[in-house]
Amino acid sequence: MPAIAVIGGMAVNIRLSTAADAHRATQDIDLVADEAIPTAVEVLSDRQGPARENTVVVRGIEIDIIETHAVTDDDLDGLDDEDRLFVVGHRWALETARAVRIATAGDAPAVEVPVAAPAGLIAAKSHAAGYPRAARRSTKHGGDLYDVFRLVEVFDARGELRAQLSAAPGGLGHLVAHVFETEILANPPRAMRQMLPAASTPLDVQQIVDVVRPFVSGLG
Repeated sequence: MPAIAVIGGMAVNIRLSTAADAHRATQDIDLVADEAIPTAVEVLSDRQGPARENTVVVRGIEIDIIETHAVTDDDLDGLDDEDRLFVVGHRWALETARAVRIATAGDAPAVEVPVAAPAGLIAAKSHAAGYPRAARRSTKHGGDLYDVFRLVEVFDARGELRAQLSAAPGGLGHLVAHVFETEILANPPRAMRQMLPAASTPLDVQQIVDVVRPFVSGLG
């Protein structure tokens, strides 16, 4: 099995469960995986073949897998902000992931799972929040915004995430700041309305601005 890490909504749930109240529910699992042979898709599909390209089903649970590879400056030449954020953000989420010990139901032993760190999650999630396709914007965009907002609210109280993202490769700090500016700070009331259906905690416009504005300013 190549190096993997849980990203997406499941990872946000796991990270927030260690430091805050329960987060919104999610029904699938997203992984980022190193581009290696055999691939994560081949290993997890166990000769059954993927359900779709880069998607396998394990015991009825869909697992979507994004493969990444080590990124150099040459790889990033000519990429626009959207593609650069996708490539660098997902790779950095894998490289900075850390194991989390997770309790299981009944008498089953706890397991350790590599999960993207909060800063890595924001890097990966910002692509979905900032550059959604039409179908995602109409169905999951509010949840994506709420995910990144809650990660900042919980884990950036003293500027920790700002510092990590500012020092990240590929200009990640600037790319993430642009997403937060355009999708949240440009119109906070609209962002709040989009988040509300996914929200598990009360929201108001001033709260959103007070959390997001210092975060963006700290990213330079």
